[in-house]
Amino acid sequence: MKGVIVVDDDIPADDLTGVWWSLSVRYNAVQDTDIVRRARSTVLDPSLPIDAREITSQIIMDATIPYEWKEKPTKIVLDEDVKNRVIGRWQELGFKEPF
Repeated sequence: MKGVIVVDDDIPADDLTGVWWSLSVRYNAVQDTDIVRRARSTVLDPSLPIDAREITSQIIMDATIPYEWKEKPTKIVLDEDVKNRVIGRWQELGFKEPF
């Protein structure tokens, strides 16, 4: 594993949209990134030279809500009625398929 993105429990780990949202709203690269410089690798890692595949680097990105924030960000979700009306007119507005 070359990278890990850590999110809070309000973001399901398999919800890539939520993970990207958390990275864009809660993550500061300078403060929230750790690099593991000497981690075990695998002989199958194509990003490394064939004769140097024992050691690699890894990244850990902390996209959790920063503890020191007084106001915590929350997701803004479109009202279900409005969403259904927009999707109902999707093709009329010139779009092929919604989302």
